[in-house]
Amino acid sequence: MGKFDPVKYISHRYSGRKPSTIRNIISQNVGVPGMLSLAGGLPNPQCFPFTGLSATLADGTKLDVDGARVKESLQYSASKGMPRLREQLMGMQTRYHAPPSQTDVIVGCGSQGLLAQTFDMLLNPGDPLLVEEPTYSGALAALQPVRPTFVPLQTDGEGLIPASLRSTLDGWDAAARGMPKPRVLYTIPTGQNPSGATVTTERRAEVYAIAQEHGLVIMEDDPYYYLYYGTPPPSYLSMDVDGRVVRFDSLSKVLSSGMRLGMMTAHPEFIHAVEMDIQGTILHTSNTSQVLCSTLLDHWGPDGWDAHVESVKAFYKQRRDVFLALCDKHLTGLAEWNVPEAGMFVWFTIPGVSDTLDLIMKKAKEEKVLLVPGQSFFTDGKPVNSVRAAFSVVCNRAGARAVSGRGPHCFHIAATWDIICLNTTLNTHNTAHHTP
Repeated sequence: MGKFDPVKYISHRYSGRKPSTIRNIISQNVGVPGMLSLAGGLPNPQCFPFTGLSATLADGTKLDVDGARVKESLQYSASKGMPRLREQLMGMQTRYHAPPSQTDVIVGCGSQGLLAQTFDMLLNPGDPLLVEEPTYSGALAALQPVRPTFVPLQTDGEGLIPASLRSTLDGWDAAARGMPKPRVLYTIPTGQNPSGATVTTERRAEVYAIAQEHGLVIMEDDPYYYLYYGTPPPSYLSMDVDGRVVRFDSLSKVLSSGMRLGMMTAHPEFIHAVEMDIQGTILHTSNTSQVLCSTLLDHWGPDGWDAHVESVKAFYKQRRDVFLALCDKHLTGLAEWNVPEAGMFVWFTIPGVSDTLDLIMKKAKEEKVLLVPGQSFFTDGKPVNSVRAAFSVVCNRAGARAVSGRGPHCFHIAATWDIICLNTTLNTHNTAHHTP
């Protein structure tokens, strides 16, 4: 393959995006000494009822946002994100991934929003899209209006199988299929939702080599990177000498899901295309969330961030270990599962059951247990014998009716309640016995 050119991958709709004249005028002249701006329709900040912004951390520390930054956050800002936060996030990407090619960062309304925009940026209706099966149901929902042609790839306990990717591309017959070879791979390499699988270092290197050989863009959706229970394998971004990786990181799992903050790291041309879309739609991500996050990162510094991430990892690992111990005790012989190395999900397969939809939507609900039937994570939506369980907030879900305590013991008892209920449901369903 020749030199990678990101412009050739941008969809027809996104190619038609043009910069906002007003936002360009303002951004190019902001801060110029003596400049009197009558250009932007900026509301006068004297009419804003807010003058300060503060937050209290879990350890009791009170964070007061600097007055100048409060003022900045209350007004319209750059579509790529507030400058200080972008600087911090770019530094974070350099520390964790050290991208070997030119990259830029854009802040979005959670990585989900950026994911949807990137699907729209890279795909025209009917375009083939390489996708793992199972895969994230939220991605499938975002793809519905794009209407791609799904090209499913095989996975196992170690995630995406490179041989499946290679055989699909090597044997691609455009004339027989009535469509060109796929140019985009969507993958969740760490603690995959729903399977919990993490792709090994060796597989990642092989997948990237195949992407180079066949001219693929890799959409690296990695919201559980900071929930890997140890040192995570190197990211695709860290291998990306060409600029073909578009990486998505989420702050929802480690800071707050309600803040709706995520980032996309990619070649500047891809970042520019998404920026043009944001300019014409939401203008920018919430400045209140951005300035709170930025102030927290300044307060912590890199060492404080690392310490917080490690504590979050330890928290989820403990919950995973308790949950799996209960699975061993109550579900052995009724279901099969792999041990996730990251994330918050366990993926069950149920021998002897061809469709878990009725099992979950009726029998499990009768036992007051909520899980997600496996067909929600497949592109064709056909019945399967799998179920996704999340162990992240099981205490909040079941603890009220199971115990009146707090802490790990509450989680243990609440998790036991859910597992026993699932055990009862499976036994009632007369599943085949098979020891995992």
